[in-house]
Amino acid sequence: MNVEPWTTIAEGAEGPAVTGIQYLLRARGFAVAADGVFGPQTRAKVIDLQTTDGIPADGVVGPVTWPKLVMQTGPGASGDAVRAVQQFGLVRSPGDTELVVDGSYGPATKERVEFFQESWGLTLDGIAGPETWSFLSTLVPGPRPWPLVKQGSSQATNWRVLAAQYLLRAHGATIVPDGIFGPGSGAAVSAYQQTLRATEISSTLGQLDWPAIIVEVRQGDTGEAVKALQTLLPGELTPDGVFGPVTDAAVREYQQMFAPPADGIAGPVTWQSLTLRIFD
Repeated sequence: MNVEPWTTIAEGAEGPAVTGIQYLLRARGFAVAADGVFGPQTRAKVIDLQTTDGIPADGVVGPVTWPKLVMQTGPGASGDAVRAVQQFGLVRSPGDTELVVDGSYGPATKERVEFFQESWGLTLDGIAGPETWSFLSTLVPGPRPWPLVKQGSSQATNWRVLAAQYLLRAHGATIVPDGIFGPGSGAAVSAYQQTLRATEISSTLGQLDWPAIIVEVRQGDTGEAVKALQTLLPGELTPDGVFGPVTDAAVREYQQMFAPPADGIAGPVTWQSLTLRIFD
């Protein structure tokens, strides 16, 4: 759950995630129409898959079923498993042309998958494996997942690295906020996770960590959490750790556009919005 936020999808659902499930079922040898509607036929084929793999046969595609369903695909691959990825479109900005669903994993598909991976802080390899599919599964109406900050990333490849480092410092870590999420930062994540829970300990900042590590800040506050916020706000603010009028104005302007209400208070909604790529 922390690094693979699989969505649960059941009968009655519609949309690209359902179409992806249907193409994956076809790739697994289960004949079903890829119409984007999770009806009785799709549910029956999901039950067939679950029965074959020895997992609870409830006809629901959730965290247990998804890993049994997805197939890793990459450059040179072809077939319905590739169509499952392509049909998401994976546009990079409004007006961008959607991927052609031709079942051939060529350079265009690899480039769009890499953009998707970069948008969510995933391993940047252009291969649609379980990690990437776990985020593709969340492309349904509703709340967005939190992105990842993984050991080995940098501010250049993941614009949340400095924010993560400052937030870790706000919770007692002694790491240097250098924009390089190396072993020291990874160890700081593990140490922080151990204060939250006894399971899912790793060096990756993920779904279970962000809601706990963010700090609500507003005008008049100072410290490492303010620096974290300043690195995420548009306008290249100096991360001086002082939530003054300039930072307040930047927060309100951002909130007015993307995370209302524009009250100048950086709470969970504002923090999460700032970690996401707008129009991803």
